[in-house]
Amino acid sequence: MEVVNATCENIEIFSRVLKDAAVWLNSVNQPMWKYADITSAALMKQYRVEDMKLCYEQGSLIGVYVLQWHDPLFWASSPENEAGILHKVAVCRQSAKQGYGSKMIESAERICQERKIQCLRLNCGTLRHRLRNFYESNGFKAVDRVFIDNRDQIRYEKFLNQSEQV
Repeated sequence: MEVVNATCENIEIFSRVLKDAAVWLNSVNQPMWKYADITSAALMKQYRVEDMKLCYEQGSLIGVYVLQWHDPLFWASSPENEAGILHKVAVCRQSAKQGYGSKMIESAERICQERKIQCLRLNCGTLRHRLRNFYESNGFKAVDRVFIDNRDQIRYEKFLNQSEQV
């Protein structure tokens, strides 16, 4: 899998994948993102463009994610570069059910390890049982339950070096 940083020139592609995922999630009665929050302009205000990743397999776009090094909303007490923090993980519909979600997580783990960061974190809606099961099946452990920004969330982390686990 090839992982490419988003740029100002291709941010619309990143946004389109999220919009397509949002349409599908709405169609299965599992709304996740508001369209206004996943426009190119909104994404550029919320994230650094180089933290947005486009994932390709044999030249075909298969998904996107955000990998931050500090999250002032959900992980405010963690210093910058203590962990990688995943957000907005979305697999393109034509690539769904082929294991790419796990491969994208593995690619984020490799990026963390290249930076000598040994922990990957994320948050997930408490009532999103299928998504939580997916993250848990990829080695994430629940840390706690938080209510932030009117959202009921489970915070997860995964230690990338097994000897580092607490």
